[in-house]
Amino acid sequence: MINIEPFIQKVLRTIDAHRSGEHGGYRRMLTDRPDMAELYGTADTAILLYTLGELPATGSAERAGLARTLQSFQQAEDGLFPGAGHHAIHSTAFAVSALELLDAKPLHPLKALHPLKERAGLTVFLDGLDWKHEPWGESTKGAGVYAALVLAEETDKEWEDWYFDWLWNEADPATGLWRQGAITGRGEEASVDGAPLFHHLAGSFHYLFNQNYRKRRLRYPEQLADTCLKLFQSGQIPLSAGGFSFVELDVLYLIVSVMGQTSHRAEEVRVMVQAIGGHLLEYIAVCAEGPADEVYEDLHTLCGSVCALAIVQSVLPEQVQADRTLNKVLDRRPFI
Repeated sequence: MINIEPFIQKVLRTIDAHRSGEHGGYRRMLTDRPDMAELYGTADTAILLYTLGELPATGSAERAGLARTLQSFQQAEDGLFPGAGHHAIHSTAFAVSALELLDAKPLHPLKALHPLKERAGLTVFLDGLDWKHEPWGESTKGAGVYAALVLAEETDKEWEDWYFDWLWNEADPATGLWRQGAITGRGEEASVDGAPLFHHLAGSFHYLFNQNYRKRRLRYPEQLADTCLKLFQSGQIPLSAGGFSFVELDVLYLIVSVMGQTSHRAEEVRVMVQAIGGHLLEYIAVCAEGPADEVYEDLHTLCGSVCALAIVQSVLPEQVQADRTLNKVLDRRPFI
């Protein structure tokens, strides 16, 4: 059993160290300008505080400051939330989903995404993503459109049905991933004209949390279990080593979701979850060592690991010692 409380205390000190000079604002990197709030740092803070059960109380000045700062990143002319290091759909969905944790919404309509509210526009958009060569990066566009519009309450059930119908029809029967016809890297090595298979898995994670939000079933859960096991058993999952990441979150969320829909190869899947969860716990224990006043540099990658830790605690409680139960942010709303 690993005590995660020392790590949690360092995370809380890290959040405090990333405060900017703007009330309710946070930097992503400690090396960022201390006087300026940044979208990802502020949104990551909301997610981290929610996960740790430390969100400021409703009605408090600190909670209102967080919401106002996030809202201030929106461009009134197109409704987007531009953020450094990611494309505008990703940063928009990230900000809108962080606002949801604060029971707040964008101040302006998401006008730039409105052409996708028509079925033809949505279909052309999803068809046009680079599913073959950039399935991981492009997935945050395809998933982000859904999360942003739905959480901003700018769509209806009919539009969601169009979205989920497209995903159902485009699921790959061989791997269980998205999108059929684009997945060429099925073996240990990707084919020369496509992305590695793990990139398709990490990309599919982003669509899965949208499906789970509306309790939509996977079309091919058994094949997806096979794909996860193939990647794990062949050493193709790049687990965290030397830095925090979103990898464990992507894989654990996906495989735990699969476990809820099929008992296919259940014992092998359980062993996989135990191994990946144990790896993350050991890594976090190492990260908690060192000076008591140590803080971490990057709030965004830290956010990924803390959200993964919440899943580990829920599925492997016997391996985790803690003074609190972590909240799984994707159980509340989509997008990360």
